[in-house]
Amino acid sequence: MKRVLFALFVVLCSASLHAQNGKKVTPVLEIGAGLFVEANSGYGELVNGLATQFTLGLEICLDDKWSVMPQIGHNLMLNDLKSLFGDYLGGDPDYFSFYNAAVLGRYKLEDGVAIGFGPAFYIIEDKDTYYIDANPSDPRNGRAKIKPWDFGFRATLTKDYGKHWRIGALANVGLRNMLCQYPDAGITGHTHLFSFCFTAGFRF
Repeated sequence: MKRVLFALFVVLCSASLHAQNGKKVTPVLEIGAGLFVEANSGYGELVNGLATQFTLGLEICLDDKWSVMPQIGHNLMLNDLKSLFGDYLGGDPDYFSFYNAAVLGRYKLEDGVAIGFGPAFYIIEDKDTYYIDANPSDPRNGRAKIKPWDFGFRATLTKDYGKHWRIGALANVGLRNMLCQYPDAGITGHTHLFSFCFTAGFRF
């Protein structure tokens, strides 16, 4: 999957760099961290945690106000910060990592501020499974927690500084019910994944 995403980005770069009509093309690298929200109904409850974001985008200016930015990247959603510092008894934190791709339409306001919005697609990197250590025979053990892909939308608010720097905020909103259904193990309902990150970027 990493090779597919890399190949997609190379194709986008090549096509954009050879675009006609003199459109300006700017590669942008962004990283961020913030809040992960796992909204559950039926099985589990609303939980919060850590979200991280990495994106590599290509901003294609259409005119003085509008641009299009295809992006590829990686995002992490972790619902229990204690798991970052080692294992602990009884712990089964949700650890969801995705490769992602999005295409944003961006509108430039005044003083380097821009808003962006567009569809996004997420493909899971590692399958997170249930682990109930108190009962090795628990029917949930070893089963995948969420489905292998998600779709939704991404919204951004950014401000450019100087020739290269960009800071902002980003929201990923998942629209698919990601909870794997296991009625025999008492797991039914809905899970939707959201993340909200502050970002810092470099424009090449």
